[in-house]
Amino acid sequence: MAGFTLIEVMVVLVIMGVMATGISLGIDSLRGRDADQALKRLRLVLEASADRASVRGRPIAIELLPDGYRFAALDADDNWRPLIDPPVFTERTLPAGLAWAGLRLDGQAESTAAPRLQFGTQAPEYELRVATPGGNARFTGKANGEVILSLPGQGTP
Repeated sequence: MAGFTLIEVMVVLVIMGVMATGISLGIDSLRGRDADQALKRLRLVLEASADRASVRGRPIAIELLPDGYRFAALDADDNWRPLIDPPVFTERTLPAGLAWAGLRLDGQAESTAAPRLQFGTQAPEYELRVATPGGNARFTGKANGEVILSLPGQGTP
């Protein structure tokens, strides 16, 4: 008589359960890491925007879209054109779980509908908030172009 014993079947089921749990935990941690990487990339791109606008002497703006952001540059005819070169300035979609929470410019009242953060020869001072599953992340832009990222639970540096 050929076949599997009940114990052999149960051992296989336990092993499959442990593997499924490990895979689901791994996927959840990757999702969290994706959001963290997106926030860190946004900080670097904001700093690069301030640097590029200052060096080139032409304004650059980040346009906040409902599900992401894109960059635009003011051309010689004073028209805003999408900025795609270099690739760091291509349009991005925010990962699941992230959303714009507000933008405050140079001491003005906070706005959740501000469509554009503009960089010129002088970087603006601003606070951009992004809602995350763990709370709000805050980007604080300084006049020298530096951007400080405060993640939820870390407090102010």
